[in-house]
Amino acid sequence: MTDWTDETLRPLDELARMAFPEGSGVTADTLKRRARKGQLRVYKPGKAFLSTLADVWAMVQGMPVRPAAASDQLGLSTAELSHAALEQAREALRRREEKRIEDEWERKYEARKAAQRKAQPPCKKRPG
Repeated sequence: MTDWTDETLRPLDELARMAFPEGSGVTADTLKRRARKGQLRVYKPGKAFLSTLADVWAMVQGMPVRPAAASDQLGLSTAELSHAALEQAREALRRREEKRIEDEWERKYEARKAAQRKAQPPCKKRPG
């Protein structure tokens, strides 16, 4: 008998075998699709998709899924996640500023080259 209150994190393929009868057509891919639709709560520590029998039961019952807390998914606190997001935003701003400075330098360099070409007198051809 299946213990639908089990909160043990398991891979989706194992949950599909445990929760659904053989030949039902429910696979790990089925559960991933349900997760993408917001019908099944999953945890993704790295590349693996994990969930619990309790979450599968909630999906089967059609109950609304409450999203997992960020600390549950990555093992980080909300403050640590906020700090990481801030650092990522700062890095993006720094790269954008570097690009702007580089583009401005290129524009000025091209303008100087064009001005020098205009300032040079045309070459005279020797009569031949």
